[in-house]
Amino acid sequence: MSLSKGDEIPEKRLKIERTYSNRSRSDKTRSRRPTTEELSPSTSKTNKEKYAGPPILILDNGAYTAKIGVSSDESAKIIPNCIMKVKSERKRFFIGNQIEECRDLSGLYYLLPCEKGFTVKWTVQKPVWDYMFNNVSHIEDKGVIMTQPIFNFKTIQEITDEIFFEEYEIKSMFRVNPCDLAKYEYVNRVAGKNVPCIVVDSGFSYTTVVPYIDGKKYYPATRRINVGGKMLTNYLKEIISYRQLHVMDETYVINQVKEDSCYVSSNFKEDMRIAGLHGDANSIVKSYVLPDFNNIRRGYVQESKGAADHIAEGCQILRLNNERFTVPELLFHPSDIGIESVGIAECIVKCIHACPEKERPHLAKHIVLMGGNCNFPGFKERVYFDLRSYLPDHWTVNVHKPENPITFAWQGGKSLSADPKLKSLFVTKEQYEERGTAFTYERFSDWLHAEKTCNEENPSPTIETVPSSILNKSNLTRFDLFGKHEVESEELSESLNANSTDKLSKETTSDSKTDGADNSKDNDSSESSIVGRDIDVHQDDDSNKAKFKSSLFLETNENDSFDTHCFSSYDFNIFSNSFV
Repeated sequence: MSLSKGDEIPEKRLKIERTYSNRSRSDKTRSRRPTTEELSPSTSKTNKEKYAGPPILILDNGAYTAKIGVSSDESAKIIPNCIMKVKSERKRFFIGNQIEECRDLSGLYYLLPCEKGFTVKWTVQKPVWDYMFNNVSHIEDKGVIMTQPIFNFKTIQEITDEIFFEEYEIKSMFRVNPCDLAKYEYVNRVAGKNVPCIVVDSGFSYTTVVPYIDGKKYYPATRRINVGGKMLTNYLKEIISYRQLHVMDETYVINQVKEDSCYVSSNFKEDMRIAGLHGDANSIVKSYVLPDFNNIRRGYVQESKGAADHIAEGCQILRLNNERFTVPELLFHPSDIGIESVGIAECIVKCIHACPEKERPHLAKHIVLMGGNCNFPGFKERVYFDLRSYLPDHWTVNVHKPENPITFAWQGGKSLSADPKLKSLFVTKEQYEERGTAFTYERFSDWLHAEKTCNEENPSPTIETVPSSILNKSNLTRFDLFGKHEVESEELSESLNANSTDKLSKETTSDSKTDGADNSKDNDSSESSIVGRDIDVHQDDDSNKAKFKSSLFLETNENDSFDTHCFSSYDFNIFSNSFV
């Protein structure tokens, strides 16, 4: 049965109205620009719409290594973020992975651009960036996603903007914390939905614990401890130098020893007992073959004691016993070497208890580990066991460790590059030239917005000024305030009478002495004259003191009460806030 033209027209009008209403809704959502705190996985509809544009350069600029790559790459390239110099070739500097061209790596000297996680040496950082952008991944005509530490300083961000926008002339840029990228990757790939989670980033210089609630960082509970891989390497150098060989200049080699032989103990006391045994009963002791940079470029751990000794003939060997687990133990107990700080497990517990009470059980279910220190064998299990002992029994504790904790943040940047929200997060070169560094600092420093909202929700209490002191209204004695005894009037009169009698007795004794001096012999006349002068001086001093006391007593009686001036030399009047 065919429909007439009049019946088809209303249906077409309904279709047009529906499409128009959907477009108006989408326009309203697009008008609102998301912030860096609202990075969350897109819905199933928006996953089909990917970011359309040139490939994006992702740079995870760590303190020890830089993870760099384009969004179209499968994995990131790990490059040392430093300039190195060796003793064998003193005239040449090795930048990044150029160190692979060096034959002898003994006595390697590092020039690191970061201190305590912040970039401070730009004469080192700029050549490393030049090398990476010219030889590893080109930066021309690409947007850049770059990581920065939490609470990054304004001056550091201004210099970064100047280098990238003015010298490299990039088109757009987005700076974000690596914990945000790790959270985005975990929520998007592992959890599958936006859940509260805690990201633990244990890197080269420090360890940060960042909670995320409703897709946003909860800054009041964010924690940082200055314990990282750099401290572990330095501690291992000191132990080996004290017990076996002097290796204080071999940072590169000892760092490899740490990575190859150390592990995190799940039962520290039991491992210490085993390490104290001798012979085959000690299963912890290992022999590490140091490289000679001729036949062996990287050291290794001897697994057996038979044929391996023949291979290691002529090479130096380190005997590692309890150093294997006591060095990584500093991550959980920094107080072992005198650092007044909590460990990683205690820091996570403090972070959980600083969050809202209703979110604490959910945060314990989703704990994400990232950073180079997470590669220690047993690190994940130790974190789980410690948290299980600290947290309530009815809470579910789940610790997630990715396959590669070092490049996990870079993988999050790669996932973010396919999100259509990314276009609204970028700051273009035109915006930078028009508005300056203040605009980029406000866009890439989400802690500023969090501080404003926190101040609005919890305003500071107003302090009311007291018009008069309470002590003025209360009748408090000097003994009540200071524990001092007040001089009574009777005691004062007795003391004055005693002073007057002392004065009279001194005058009579002085007269008798002067008479005796006049009747003495002629040969003693000179001595008597000298004694007489001394006596006159003492008489003058005593008379002056008596006059001063009497005048002080008369002044205090005439002008003010004696209670506030009897200790006039050192007393403090609390009512007038001044010394008397």
